[in-house]
Amino acid sequence: MTKWLKILGLLLPIFTFGGLGVVIYLNPWFSFTENALSDMGSIHNPISYVFNSLMILVGSFGLLFGIETARRKLTTPLFLIGMSCLIFVGIFPEEYSPHSLFAVAFYLFIFADIFYGGLKMIKRGMKSGFLWVLGSVTVFFVMLYLTEVFKGLAIPELLGAVFINAWIIFLALNIEK
Repeated sequence: MTKWLKILGLLLPIFTFGGLGVVIYLNPWFSFTENALSDMGSIHNPISYVFNSLMILVGSFGLLFGIETARRKLTTPLFLIGMSCLIFVGIFPEEYSPHSLFAVAFYLFIFADIFYGGLKMIKRGMKSGFLWVLGSVTVFFVMLYLTEVFKGLAIPELLGAVFINAWIIFLALNIEK
């Protein structure tokens, strides 16, 4: 059980960023500074299913990872809710009102889980917990700032995704048998 969980946690970033690389390659019009990632999942994009399927796939794998890590008390139900929100980002393209709610909720719930996880680590005497507590707050506010710097949301979204995937890798590498 432990081995597959570690593998899943280490593969999630590969699925996430490898998949995004493919989606971006297939959408040459996409601009990091002018677009949100979800623009590639728009109902007006003839290949929107590629981006939307990726969100559903990554969210589903994240949910599986989250179920087992929550059982081991490495994550909280916030992680599960966040990954469920990512699935709904793929189900509802940006033109439908639930999309924005689920996209924002994904980041809020996962960042809250990372913050809480960092606090638990500090309580157990693990100095790395400070990194996760400070990192979750800092990255969140940098993301908010970047939404004012660029017309599109892709750069702040990717910054958040990098931090979230770093957390997933950290968890995967620290799963005990």
